[in-house]
Amino acid sequence: SMEKAMPTLLHRHFCCLRGDRRKARHVSMNFTKCSKCQSKAVRSYARPGRTIRYRNVAAMPIPDSFPIPTCSRCHAEFFDVRTTEALAPLLHERYQEQLWQRAKRAIEILMLHISQRRFELLIGLSQGYLSRLRIGAGNPSAELVSHLAMLAHAPKTRLAELERYWAVSVGRL
Repeated sequence: SMEKAMPTLLHRHFCCLRGDRRKARHVSMNFTKCSKCQSKAVRSYARPGRTIRYRNVAAMPIPDSFPIPTCSRCHAEFFDVRTTEALAPLLHERYQEQLWQRAKRAIEILMLHISQRRFELLIGLSQGYLSRLRIGAGNPSAELVSHLAMLAHAPKTRLAELERYWAVSVGRL
């Protein structure tokens, strides 16, 4: 389902691409007409420094060697179906890596303020789940990473709030 929605998602966000055009390397000699400036100057370029919005990550890096159809005159970048389908698994892999790195960092910060087991009990995770995340053996959800980030931003305050929240009966909320 997500894979089927990916071409639409990427197509909607093609305008968010950024990067250094001076280091562009063209991959294809086939020119097509640019729908933006109408010149016949669109061909595939690979260049470093490009990013795209992907799910909840505002600037996901696109691999430097990945070619994207680009107008050499107005520099508009376009995603056709083939480009989108080729890019989707690369972005997904980078997204999973970012989720893991962010989770690991937040867990490290939180473990300075609470024991791992006590924290797992407090937020309702199975015993050992945080250990698996820390070593890269699990795939955290974006929701879990977001919650961990919020808690790690002000650990003493947020952990105390969370403990108070779960200590109060439902009728007193």
